[in-house]
Order: sequence, then C-alpha cells, then structure tokens
Amino acid sequence: VGANNASNSAGTIAGSKILSYRNVIMIFIFGFTAGLLLEGGKLAGSIQGKALQSPLDALSVTIVMGITLAMVAIATFARIPLPITQAVFGASVGSAIFLGIPLSEGYIALVLGSWLLTPFIAAVLAFLVGTVLRRHPVDSLGGGMMVFGILLLTASFFTAYVFGANTLGLIVGVVGGDLGAAEGTVLAIASTAAGGILVGERVSRMVGEGLSNLGPPTAFASQIGGALTVQLFTEMSVPVSISQAIVGG
Repeated sequence: VGANNASNSAGTIAGSKILSYRNVIMIFIFGFTAGLLLEGGKLAGSIQGKALQSPLDALSVTIVMGITLAMVAIATFARIPLPITQAVFGASVGSAIFLGIPLSEGYIALVLGSWLLTPFIAAVLAFLVGTVLRRHPVDSLGGGMMVFGILLLTASFFTAYVFGANTLGLIVGVVGGDLGAAEGTVLAIASTAAGGILVGERVSRMVGEGLSNLGPPTAFASQIGGALTVQLFTEMSVPVSISQAIVGG
C-alpha cells in the first residue's frame, strides 16, 4: 500500500527536491501513523459493520486483501497512483454478494455518492486555496521559498495523516476482525512503511514531476484541497480515495 500511496504525500516535495526522498518518506510514515492511531477508528467499522451486516470469514478477508495487493503491485509497476480505498471496499462488497451476506444498501449508496462528489469537492477547495495564494503570494512574505517549503511540508504531513486515518483505518477494520485490532494496526503501519521505503520512490518522483509542472501555488492547492476533502469524509466515517481527491484538486 505504501509503495503506491506514498506518492500522494511525498510526490510534491520529491518533485521540488526540497528534501531527499529518505527524509520525505519519514514525513509520510509519521503522518500516516498519527492518522491511523488518532482517527483510524472512525473508518474501522465502515465495511464490516456498516456496508456488510455480517463479517467476512478469514478466507474471504484473505481474498479481498490478495486482490487489493495484486492491483497495487500492478499499478506501482506501471507508476500509476491507485485508489486503494475503492479497491478494498469494492472487493469486500463483491465477496459479500458472492457469500450471500446481507448488505446495507443505504450506506453503500452513500459511499458511492461520496466517490462521485470527492473530486468536485476537492476542486472547489483547491480553487479557494489557490485564490487565497494568488491574493497573498508566497513571494510577498518574508523568505518566500522558505515559506513555500514549510507549506509543502505541512501539506505532505497532512496528506499522509488523512491517508492513515481513512484508508489505513478502513484496511485495519477489515483485517482486524481476524488478527485483532492491535495486530492489524501494527501490520498496517509496518507494511505501509516498508512499501514506501523500498519501492515508493519511483511513483513519488513520477507524480512529483507532474505536480511540479503545475507551479508551486497550484501544486500546493491541489494537494491540500484533496487532503481537506478526505478529512471531511473521515469525520463522517465514509471511506474515500486520497488519490482521487488530489487528482480532483
């Protein structure tokens, strides 16, 4: 998971070369760990408890995570950011339908509607942030590049934070039923960190190059707009994709 989604947090800084990738990935790790520990519980019951009226058995959970990891591996190899949240949620619902587990249609409709709204909300928030930056240019502040660097670091940490709270919280809720919440949390943190450290750099640099071409204010507005959108849905206990939100922003 970290191999692919590190790009959402680390991409902008990696592209701007403000810090080395090793330092950037530490921000990513601290950010998603804080998000998972502080707010991950808001998403833990989104699938098994809200979308599904009965929990998946151990084999079904293994299949769901296997499908998700295979999609992540393919997307990472192709250097494409993947909406992990949608993969996990969709695979879980599909498994429930196959097993005949009753579904909560109302909550599933809410989630699907949120996926449609996510890029539009992110675009509006990014537009508002961009408008503020145009009216108060960073260069007009003391130490323009230093201020911009601080803004990027803040956006990077916050993006990782909402990823941990929303996406990793969702994953822990799926695997925690069999492993236990504490064990699932440790596994999520360790595996995401390992993916980001070992193979996340190639996707991060690809995304960073694209964001850097937007220009500093636009790249920052896109990232912070997407992160704010995910935080909004996290407060509602609705799983959404940080990748989709940032693209929308």
